[in-house]
Amino acid sequence: MNRFLSFLSNKKVQMVMMPIIAVLIVGVIFALFLLSTDPNTVREEEVFAPMEPALEITEEPEEPEPEPEPEPEPEIIIPTALLTGLEIEEAYQFRRPIAVVINNLHRALPQSGITSADIIYEVLAEGEVTRLVAIYQSEIPEKIGPVRSTRDYFVDFAFNHDAIFVHHGGSPTGYTRVRGSGVAAMDGMNLEGSVFWRDRSYPSWHWNTGTRPLEHSSYTSRERMERHIENQSIRFEINDNPDFGFTFSEEITVPVNALASRVTVPFSTGYPRTFIFDPETRDYLVENRHGEHNDAETREQVSVTNILVQLTDIRVVDNAGRRSVTTIGDGRGYFITDGLVREVSWTRASLESPMRWYFLDGEPLVLRPGRTWINVFSSNGTVAFEE
Repeated sequence: MNRFLSFLSNKKVQMVMMPIIAVLIVGVIFALFLLSTDPNTVREEEVFAPMEPALEITEEPEEPEPEPEPEPEPEIIIPTALLTGLEIEEAYQFRRPIAVVINNLHRALPQSGITSADIIYEVLAEGEVTRLVAIYQSEIPEKIGPVRSTRDYFVDFAFNHDAIFVHHGGSPTGYTRVRGSGVAAMDGMNLEGSVFWRDRSYPSWHWNTGTRPLEHSSYTSRERMERHIENQSIRFEINDNPDFGFTFSEEITVPVNALASRVTVPFSTGYPRTFIFDPETRDYLVENRHGEHNDAETREQVSVTNILVQLTDIRVVDNAGRRSVTTIGDGRGYFITDGLVREVSWTRASLESPMRWYFLDGEPLVLRPGRTWINVFSSNGTVAFEE
């Protein structure tokens, strides 16, 4: 060690070594400098230098396309019957009505298919006996009758509703009217065995017993009549004139003339017609002098929603007690529904035109939806209304 130190202390050695040491020091410093300048190293100024804000590109918003208008809900139209205003199968909505003359003599009771009629006309025939003309459109039953002979004014009831006319025989003036009017008709005198048949039995439950008299035993049916209509090419679609039907509404605002929980139309001593109001159903139950007026097939009592009374001139014209009934012109009457009576008027221009009904203020008559019984009654008679 001492030798090494004495070596260094030699001036000649120092002169040689100093430049070498200086070069080495400079080299070391340079090497350290290179190591401290890594190209991947980010300078602090670069790290914290504020970033230039990005250029914001804004686009004009597009106008939204208008939403399409919603499709309107299709209106649901429920088909209603021309003569009752009640719902009806669409296939039958424009079916032409059929008017059937029905025997109402006491020995002819009970009648078949009477509760299915949309409208029933009742009027005196001859003597003190009434006869019915039942108008079927919304429902035509499979047994109707007993069918009886016509009178001239029965045909007018068929024309009121563009109906095909069905009868079995007729008075002289009845046949004149059928043939002269051109009404489409089916007569049991010519069509017995095809459109008409005989049934001389009574239901076991009825007070009429034994064998029906022959004149009270003629019947027809929907199937037989429709087959004949098709075979003879008779028009079976109703005329589009709305006057052949009625207008209906549950709301009737015309002033009331009286209350009527019971209505009696005294056609004769033996043939009064009585209607009893049922507040639960808001219909009238129909009675004859024996009590309930029942259907032979269902045993059901006849009921109607509306009652009309047509007051008109009725006169006896021959020794058989046949009558003339005025159906042309105008007159007064009553409309009864829902336990209430309103006075009305009627008018008819010709034999082939339909009858029109009006309230006394001149507005057309509006019935409540349901079946109707029309009493064609003498203007000299008195209809009884009981509260």
